[in-house]
Amino acid sequence: MFLFTFLAKIGDATSISGLTTGGILRVASPIAYMAGLRCRFCRVQRAPVAGMGAETETGNGVSAWAPQRFALNRALQAIAMVMIAVVTADAGPSEILDTTEESPTASTVPELERHVWNFGRDDDVNFDNQPDGWKRAVGVGYPKYVRYSIAARDAEFEKRMLQIDTEMVRLWRDLRPLISGIPPLPPSLSDATVNRYLKIELDGGQLQAQSQTIDANRRFQYRFSADIMTQGLRHDTARAELVFLDDQGQELGAYSTEKFGGTTNWTTTRVRLVRPPMGSRKMLVRVLVQRSDDGLEDIRGTVGFDNLMIEQYPQLQVTTDESRGVYSVGQPVLTTAKIMGLPAGASQIQFVLLDHDDHTLAEKVLSVDHLQHKLAPESAMTVPVGPDAGSDSEVTWTLPLLEPGYYRVAASIVGKRSTSLATDVSLVVIGPLVPGPPHGPFGWTLPDGAGPVPPRSLTPWLSNLGVAWVKYPCWIDSADVVRADETASLLSKLQDAGIQTVGMLDIPPDTQLPRFDLRGRRDIVAAQLFRDAEIWQPLLEPIMNRLTLKVRKWQLGSDRDHSFLGRPRLREAISLISTGLQGFGQPIDIAISWPWLEEELDANETSWQAICRSIDPPLATNELDAFLELAEERHRGGGPDTWLLLDPISKRQYDRDTRIRDLVLRMATVRSHRVQACFVSNPHDPDQGLLRPSGRPDEMLLPWRTTSRLIGNLRNAGSLQLRSGANNSVFVGRDRAVLMLWAPKPTEEKIYLGENVQQVDVWGRVTDLPTHPDPVQPSQHVSIGPVPTFIIGADPSLLGFRMSVSLNPEKLDSLLGQIQTLSVQYANPTRDSMLGTMRIRTPDNWTVSSPLRQWEAAAGRSGSESFEIVLGNTAKIGTFQVPVQFELETIPPKLITVHRTMDIGPEGLELKVTTRLLGGNDLRVQIEMTNRSPRVQSYDCLLFPPPGRQYQRQFITIQPGETTQRDVYWRDAKDLLGKQMLLRAIEQDGKRVVNYTVNVKR
Repeated sequence: MFLFTFLAKIGDATSISGLTTGGILRVASPIAYMAGLRCRFCRVQRAPVAGMGAETETGNGVSAWAPQRFALNRALQAIAMVMIAVVTADAGPSEILDTTEESPTASTVPELERHVWNFGRDDDVNFDNQPDGWKRAVGVGYPKYVRYSIAARDAEFEKRMLQIDTEMVRLWRDLRPLISGIPPLPPSLSDATVNRYLKIELDGGQLQAQSQTIDANRRFQYRFSADIMTQGLRHDTARAELVFLDDQGQELGAYSTEKFGGTTNWTTTRVRLVRPPMGSRKMLVRVLVQRSDDGLEDIRGTVGFDNLMIEQYPQLQVTTDESRGVYSVGQPVLTTAKIMGLPAGASQIQFVLLDHDDHTLAEKVLSVDHLQHKLAPESAMTVPVGPDAGSDSEVTWTLPLLEPGYYRVAASIVGKRSTSLATDVSLVVIGPLVPGPPHGPFGWTLPDGAGPVPPRSLTPWLSNLGVAWVKYPCWIDSADVVRADETASLLSKLQDAGIQTVGMLDIPPDTQLPRFDLRGRRDIVAAQLFRDAEIWQPLLEPIMNRLTLKVRKWQLGSDRDHSFLGRPRLREAISLISTGLQGFGQPIDIAISWPWLEEELDANETSWQAICRSIDPPLATNELDAFLELAEERHRGGGPDTWLLLDPISKRQYDRDTRIRDLVLRMATVRSHRVQACFVSNPHDPDQGLLRPSGRPDEMLLPWRTTSRLIGNLRNAGSLQLRSGANNSVFVGRDRAVLMLWAPKPTEEKIYLGENVQQVDVWGRVTDLPTHPDPVQPSQHVSIGPVPTFIIGADPSLLGFRMSVSLNPEKLDSLLGQIQTLSVQYANPTRDSMLGTMRIRTPDNWTVSSPLRQWEAAAGRSGSESFEIVLGNTAKIGTFQVPVQFELETIPPKLITVHRTMDIGPEGLELKVTTRLLGGNDLRVQIEMTNRSPRVQSYDCLLFPPPGRQYQRQFITIQPGETTQRDVYWRDAKDLLGKQMLLRAIEQDGKRVVNYTVNVKR
């Protein structure tokens, strides 16, 4: 019955045609294991098979452990019968009827393959506890005494399985005469059930080992995953890599998992889907245990690797006809989807065109024509390669004409056999915005050189994107003639295009690093590299002799290399380095990096010409403004030029609109100060979001470009006082002006800025702003929100005149019925005289004598007009918008209305009134008065509710510097919510009358 029950379990799991050793033993192992636990092997001398021998008796002839031995006997019989079934099924498949139906095209469908190193018996067929075919690095830093072997995760479980294997061999010997065709030895239960891993025991050294190679195919993409465990590490870290090789075995690319240190439980870590680099023919996996960057190693600790897996996926690529994804307005955009290694059954590609907000703009579904290929014979260790490796197809979609902006084209496969295979490609459409090449302080550092952009295309690409400065790495081995020629040519093209270029001497070539006697990669800093002129000068002299003819500005070290900080006699040291770098006696300017939180040296202690400031995380807008103000005060008498790093804040921590606003406002802050250059330290950093690692546009590129192009060569001249209260900055230049606006919440500003005015958003989209007619003031209507927007085409002189208008004083005392003088001041920012009429418009309960005046201002001169103001008996205190209308005698006449805020209230008195609905619907009105004057103030306060209720009265006296409160109550006053009351406070022994409107709130 035991055997039938066990076989029934197997039958539930799989049909007899699908039996496999691993599958059956996974069901059998718990039964055998439990039987072994109950029997306690040390108590059993031998478990006989029924009918094949006598049981050995113990003691009085009757076994005290007969039930347990019987259980083990039955378990071993069951396992033996199952193993015989497996062997028979494997040996004679032709005797089993297989009725499985296959698709007519199934034989031509490429199977996506997977290769796994789980360090079981298949990876150690010679029983030496070393993974077969693996190679271990041995040499300096990689000693042989670091132990490296295959071990069981559960040693006790392995021991019990080996005991069962031993008993099974004895039983198998008795079964072989009875059953023909079975092999001499049974399959190993321990091999099938024990979970083994690659174990590394540290002893003061590093370890690197790699698998045998398997074929790689660029038609597919690959995902690599690994299980990693660490125990007791203090300095070392462990990681695994997927490595691609060319046909000569040279490494083309390595894709690493994250690093693990300390004590970490078994963790599965994955490398994103990657496509083999160009020229890849083979791939392998590599495991590494490496010392810390400061050279320290662990003398004890354990690292484990398991389930190293390479999975093959079809590849869906979307490209555009412009490889970098940058298009001009009106240029057609062709996007192509290429599918490689695709299983049959998927028949269509769906394209979706998305804007910067992921709104769908267009869709297209195109049919796919499969090009089927016959596959090479399958092998456990090979992946199909070459032209016979699967089916390829390609479809192209011409996008509708696009306005400027950031776009993505998403593509996915439509078909019953396809999985969630989808990808996208980004692109931008740009307009000129400003004629001519980019100017101003905004630029990029290219730490990896041209990167994914071909050097011959780099200069026009940078210029189109608004890059006015470039830092470029120039430490080149003199023997590398090709790269030296390429760099010299590129620097010449950058200079010819008007792009300011800075040569960066940061990291020597790998062939030169051993000469510097560095302890580790942390020592690759400028202060260490330029310590000994006898080492660095011969290495740099050939390239500097060539490049200093083209580049004047040079930075020592990379961005954020603050290694010169604290170096003694720094002025003399930099001076000597500068002299040693001057090729053919060409004078050069030296720049070094310096952290924001460290005070700069005085000008007489410096010998460098520029200093690049940085801090992580980046300074906020107000912080940057404050730091730059301090730096300007410090260097009013001269000193190095100010450079700085201006990186977008992290996309992992902030939403897109917050990042855009922060970036644009910091760029605007730079134009308010004397900053010669500011750089994005690595535009290809995916966390910064300017460019994708492939070099294609990301979502922050256009906001950076739009700001750079519009205000790059303008200076911040101040701001306007707007009725909407929106924040703004005015940037002016020789012949143009730009107004930048933003507000915490969406709002609209009605303002006249001249004719032919346009609004530009951060995506570079330009919208005409028509002038709306109005008998009082024609105006443009500008929509404003949290993301800054720009106004171009505004009249610079008009903006300057608007900013010059002010009221003096900005506050009138609440002296009702008495004359007070208000002066309107203005300035003429033009080179011609201005004249016309001026009218001041006040609330109805204010009286103005002669509100219309003639005025005139000579070129560059200021003027003012005074008005007599009388506040009526019903005039209220508070803040008011006072329009001042200027009509210029031009052809045609221009009408300009400027709104200025005016406060009305008693001098030295602050008044605050709050309301609160209490339980029982009673209303409490609290009057709070603060006396800021040096004398005692007393007021007779009358609080008038809406009609139908009696007013109430309070007498309040406030001592100098004190605050006094009075509470007034109305019963059953819920009906007053949302209505207004009038507080009239009459000063005793004085001339002030305060009229204050109270809005009743809950």
